Amino acid sequence: METLSNFLIEVIENPFDYQLITDSQFSKNAQEYLSQYLQQTKKYKNLYGQFKQLRFSLYQPALNTKAGKRYLYVRLLRKFLRKKIPSVVTVGITKKCQCKCVHCSAEYHMISKEKELTTQNFIQAIKESVELGVTNVIFVGGEPLLNRNLEMIIESIDPDLSISTMFTNGEFLTKERCKSLKNSGIQGIFVSLDSFIEEEHNFLRKRKIFSKVIQGIENAKNENIPVAISSYLTRERVRKNYIEHFMEFGKSLQVQEITFFDAIPTGRIQSDKDSFLEFEDRKKILELTLQYRKKNSYPILTPQSILTSECGNGFCFAATTQFYLSSQGYVCPCDFTPLTVGQYPEFSIKELWYRLVSNPPYNKRSKVCRMQNPTFREDYIKKIPKDSQLPYPIDLLN
Repeated sequence: METLSNFLIEVIENPFDYQLITDSQFSKNAQEYLSQYLQQTKKYKNLYGQFKQLRFSLYQPALNTKAGKRYLYVRLLRKFLRKKIPSVVTVGITKKCQCKCVHCSAEYHMISKEKELTTQNFIQAIKESVELGVTNVIFVGGEPLLNRNLEMIIESIDPDLSISTMFTNGEFLTKERCKSLKNSGIQGIFVSLDSFIEEEHNFLRKRKIFSKVIQGIENAKNENIPVAISSYLTRERVRKNYIEHFMEFGKSLQVQEITFFDAIPTGRIQSDKDSFLEFEDRKKILELTLQYRKKNSYPILTPQSILTSECGNGFCFAATTQFYLSSQGYVCPCDFTPLTVGQYPEFSIKELWYRLVSNPPYNKRSKVCRMQNPTFREDYIKKIPKDSQLPYPIDLLN
C-alpha cells in the first residue's frame, strides 16, 4: 500500500482530460490500467451535464471528487496488490416496511424478533466499513424512510471518503423529506418500481402507492437529487419486452438511471426456480444494454445480468467488493443471501469482513451470482435446516 501512497488524480478543466500524478514506484501496469479505464469511461453517458458529476452510475461516486479518487485508488489496490477491500456496504437500516411485496428478499429480516441496531451502532458500523475501504454506503430496508434517524446517520458519513445512496419504495418521498435528505448529503435515490403499469405495481406491492411513488420521484428531482428506478427481470418479462417498455417509461420520467436486478429465488420466492434467466435471455439483455447506452436521450442502463453471468464482463460482488449489514447487525455476503458469518457489534466489521472473504465458497471470486448457481444452492441454501432462524451461520454448512 505504501508504494501507492502518493497516488492522485487531477481532473482539470475538461472533465474528460486526466493528468496522472504518481510516485516513482507506481507500477507501470497500474498506470496503464488506470489510463485505459479512464479512456473507456468516455464512451458512457454520465451525470456531468446536469450535476457536474463525472459519474456513470449511482452505484459509484463521481470520479471528479475525493471519494471518486479514493474509489479508483481502492480499485487499484484490489487489482495490483491483491488486497481484499470492499467498495460497497449495503445497510438494512430498518426491518419495518409498509408493503408486503410478493417477491420480497428481506422477509426473514423483517419477521425477526431481534432488536435492531441503535443509531449509534449504525454510525459506528458504517465508520468501520468506510475505514476498510468502502466508498458507497447503500441504505435498504425494510423501508429506509421509516427510520427517523436516517438523515443523522447519512450526515455522519465523511463525503470525502464515501457517498451514500438509498433504495426506497418511494411512498414517503415527500417534498419535506426530499429536502431533508438533500441537506443530509444523500448522493442518489433508487426508487423501486415492480411495473410501469399502476395496477400491476400496486398488486405486487400489496399497497396502492404507485401515484405517490411517481410524485416522490418528482420531489427528489426537484431537490436536484440524482434518481434511478430499480426493477427486476424474469425470463417471462425479458421475452415480453419488459425492458423496452420500462426504458420508455423511465425516459418519460427523466430519471438518471434504470437498474434491473435478476429475480433471485430468495425470501418470499425462495422456491421459485421458474424465475431464473436463461442464457438466451441474458444475451438479449446484453444486446439491449449496448443499444440503449448509445442513446443519450435514455437513462443510464445497469442490469445485474450483464455483470454476474456467463455473457457479462464482471463477477459476483458478494464478499468480493461488497457485503450486507442487516438491521440486527448480521454480516452477510449480500442482501439476497440468507447466510451470515456473525453479528455486529459482538465482532468488529473488520473481523466480520475477513471472516467472510476467507470462508468457502467466498474465498475466491465467482463469475456468476452464487444465489443463481444451482451448485451453490445445492451445497448451501438447500442444506439450511427447515424452520431455522435466518440468516443461517455459514460455518455450520462447511
